Amino acid sequence: MKKFSIILGLIFIWFLTWFVFIKYLQPQGIDYINYYALTSLYFLLIILFLTTVFKNQIGEYVEKFSPRDLLVMSLFSLCVVIDYYFIRLLSEGSVLNDIRYSLPQVLQMNEKFLISKSFEIMFQQTFFMVSIYYFFNNKISRYIDILIFGLYALVIHIPILFIDGSMGKILFSASFFAGIIFSYCISRSKKGFIYSYMIHFGFYVLLSSVFWLGGYKYILPLI
Repeated sequence: MKKFSIILGLIFIWFLTWFVFIKYLQPQGIDYINYYALTSLYFLLIILFLTTVFKNQIGEYVEKFSPRDLLVMSLFSLCVVIDYYFIRLLSEGSVLNDIRYSLPQVLQMNEKFLISKSFEIMFQQTFFMVSIYYFFNNKISRYIDILIFGLYALVIHIPILFIDGSMGKILFSASFFAGIIFSYCISRSKKGFIYSYMIHFGFYVLLSSVFWLGGYKYILPLI
């Protein structure tokens, strides 16, 4: 019963975080590109809250960074920056360039998005780690745990279907598989958090790259 109450509390934190961001911050012009530093700070404060309250639970899935971990993250970050630089150059000649700034911010290829989005994804991955701690049951198969967590990720993403310009159909459809992949990575290895973070971030970078390389024909109808 206590575990169930904590899970409900976590769901409340998730929805409250997004409610404040969507209903109060974004209407003030605070988003991933405009005032991106404030957006980063907002998610950082929630990360600090989660890591303070659930320090022991998170510790079950994370260990100290090694030089190799830092190298992997650095190389990943470099690849993301290079990708953004070259795709941005290629996209300047696209027929969609004139409507770039009316597109969802994830598709605009603005470097400020990379900074604020990195904090948001860190919040999500921290939240997922805490959720996994309470969801996973040693009495049943780990693979059943992972499938249940995929459904959990799907359910908490339902509200995104009702947010205009959020690419809700794409993100909602991907959330089930994301929940499976993230929970598998995090629960299988204490380095899994690093890889789940990179997969999560890489999804958005890949999505915007595919869009500007011709995939807009298929992605625009889903926005």
